[in-house]
Amino acid sequence: GPGGIATYTTDADPDAVIAFHRARAEASGLSSAMAMNQGDARAYGAAAEDNSGKLLRVVATPVDGGTTSVQLDWTTGK
Repeated sequence: GPGGIATYTTDADPDAVIAFHRARAEASGLSSAMAMNQGDARAYGAAAEDNSGKLLRVVATPVDGGTTSVQLDWTTGK
């Protein structure tokens, strides 16, 4: 289905990035489907419970200089 990929950097730490995207995913009706912590990196995934195929995945990794690199991908359904 339609979707996309976005990457960006931010001054927010990985935990704050995940909290931001988790809150918006849940506000839009998605349910948490996975979470992962590996070292300082964080990942989060959410999906619709209605089998519509809607999903969101976020990976936030700290990089040199105190910023966080974020990769976000999503699909809006089948």
